[in-house]
Amino acid sequence: MGELYEQGVPSVALVQIPWPTRGLPTEIFADILLSVLSEVHYDTSINASPALKWLYRYRLSIYHYSHCPGFSMVDSVPTLWVFIDSSVSLNIVDIALERSGVRLLSIRFRPANALTTASSFMNKVAPHIGRWKVVDLRGPAWKYLPQMPAPRLQELILIDPYSEMSRALAKGTFCGELPSLQRLTLDRLPITGPLPTLGRNLRFLTIRQLSGKSGITYTEIHRLLLLHSSLVEVELQASHWSQATPNPETLEDVSLPSLSRFSFTGRGSTDWIRLLQKIRAPNCTSFELVISNLPDAHSDLLQAVEPYFASMITPVSRDLTVSLSFEFDFTLVIGQGDRIFKLEALNPKTDAESVIVWVSELLVRYRPTVTDLELVRYWTLSDKGLSNLFMELPDVTQFRVEGGLEANWRVLGKPVVPAVKGGPAQWLLPAMEKLAVLDQSGKEGEDFIAMIQAREAAAAGTDSTRASAGHQPVRLERLEFQGPVVLGPDARLPKLLGDRFVFERIKYGTP
Repeated sequence: MGELYEQGVPSVALVQIPWPTRGLPTEIFADILLSVLSEVHYDTSINASPALKWLYRYRLSIYHYSHCPGFSMVDSVPTLWVFIDSSVSLNIVDIALERSGVRLLSIRFRPANALTTASSFMNKVAPHIGRWKVVDLRGPAWKYLPQMPAPRLQELILIDPYSEMSRALAKGTFCGELPSLQRLTLDRLPITGPLPTLGRNLRFLTIRQLSGKSGITYTEIHRLLLLHSSLVEVELQASHWSQATPNPETLEDVSLPSLSRFSFTGRGSTDWIRLLQKIRAPNCTSFELVISNLPDAHSDLLQAVEPYFASMITPVSRDLTVSLSFEFDFTLVIGQGDRIFKLEALNPKTDAESVIVWVSELLVRYRPTVTDLELVRYWTLSDKGLSNLFMELPDVTQFRVEGGLEANWRVLGKPVVPAVKGGPAQWLLPAMEKLAVLDQSGKEGEDFIAMIQAREAAAAGTDSTRASAGHQPVRLERLEFQGPVVLGPDARLPKLLGDRFVFERIKYGTP
């Protein structure tokens, strides 16, 4: 079998190097080698060398050492041969299956580098299904899954973005007996019809489907979620309900009390709202929703996402970060550390003003203490819209802003009209101590200079507005300005702020 991998055998010069592990206990050396093989096997990069091929080449390379303990050790340690891969010949697969003994197997098929067909490979490993622990199949190999129990299978990954023909996953796959399965990934499978029973003890579920009428439907996802109430992490991506579910609002609610991380991508129409409204996950700490368009009725969106917003924001209502991006898409991120609420609309068919109203409604309802604010804006926002948003963020101490700057400076450079007649005027973002600005226009602008001057004067209590004590903005501790200003910053800023002002010149168009 040496001729199979002669190209992978090291050069004579390398082989003549004294064996570096002489004296190292075999058990320690085996553990080191197993750690390397495991890392190689689970490496998802395109050019990663498969573990079994790597092991066999390594075995051939040390064959020439006359007193090398590694050669016999490689052959005699079963755990080194548990990584079964399609990138080697079936003869080597046979050797690995034999030398792995009774150890649990990690099986991987990749059509891009396979030395055999999917059916031949699956026929070779199927008799050992009782030892399957992890199965990762790409391309058509999933179509040959056996109709036999896999009692020790813990993780199943099926990915097939290449097949054009849809087909059903056989009802008898695994005989419906997967008592140990905890992780399931179904990625772009052209599946039609209902899924077979895939155990009842899932903890991690990933389903990704492209837009279109083929693939896993919301109906099947709903059924899976009902079966697996102990799920901890879920990632879903689909586009439609099956024709057998004309009225999804009548379906049973899904309770997922252990769910902590939930990512949901709704493709196409707003059918995703009906599924999201059926899921109850009161302990979710990380929620991400990616949709094509914002629904026309904002109340529907608010009703669907509000429970997730509440479950994450309420326990840590202080020192939160809010990021709003209005570029080609719309993105809202609010959270602290690992507790994140994220909403992204890829092609929003609405104006930024209505989005700000919706975000403000969430802030008004839960009153989170936001201390960090980031605003990336290229949509048009009115002064009124920004004022309404900033009014709900009185505790922001750090503000980073990029694009569409003028309206920011107009509303931040003067107090707003008091809500109560005769009451004190309110400055927006009164607690702001640090301001970071990325301005690709190449100039600060008079509105910006005037805003800094007005807030500094108000902080010192000497501005012409005579704002009452307790309602002025605080003194700015640091102003960071990035821009392609050729002649440097406006001289008034360093004169006013001194070393509190930091300027960085960037090339035009630098993000």
